Amino acid sequence: MIDDKMAKMAVNTLKAYCDRKKCSDCAVSKTCDLAQDTFQYFAKYPLVGEFENTQKPPQKTPKFDVAQKDSADFQKYINEIFLREAEKYELPMNTANSIKWFANGKIKVTFVDDDNKTNYIGVAKCHPDDAFNPEIGIKLAIERAAQDMRKPFIPYGGQVYYYVDTDGSVDRTCFFGSFGTIESQLKVAMGNCFKTRGQAAANAGIMMKRLERAIELLKTLRE
Repeated sequence: MIDDKMAKMAVNTLKAYCDRKKCSDCAVSKTCDLAQDTFQYFAKYPLVGEFENTQKPPQKTPKFDVAQKDSADFQKYINEIFLREAEKYELPMNTANSIKWFANGKIKVTFVDDDNKTNYIGVAKCHPDDAFNPEIGIKLAIERAAQDMRKPFIPYGGQVYYYVDTDGSVDRTCFFGSFGTIESQLKVAMGNCFKTRGQAAANAGIMMKRLERAIELLKTLRE
């Protein structure tokens, strides 16, 4: 079987041969069945350096064996990282939707609102020169999903929104903009404004923690 190296040598040899011969005197042209269709134009072929550029590029080695995602041990390892990072960024686990892996080292995580209409996506891509590390990829993807999800919702004047009350229950009210009460302005500042009751309920624990921190911070302003 002729390998690529031998084929390239043959191309260069024939190119050099064609540069010195006329087609009427060409031994290859007289003996090859393809002479009329091919070798009469061979003198115009590029040299090997250019010839290689016309060939199909070599297949890249995959960064990640996607078959690993079906392994129970791998899933356990990833779930531990996922849970830890989601808790770190205060992402409610009931909004977690999917993790997708790609052979090129890309990781895509998706969180979804309770209405299943709004997706929050985080993507991490492995640099071509780096070795794939699933733990780092998961961390970056979740961090970016959290940034997307945490974009503050600020209701417009007259819009009804949901919020978490001081006892952890969910209630709704209307926002009156800059003319609203101090309480409504504090809700906006805390990020305690949500489009749906389900969103507010999913973030109840987070809002209670923020409220505790906010109270302690406000106490320092009295001094």
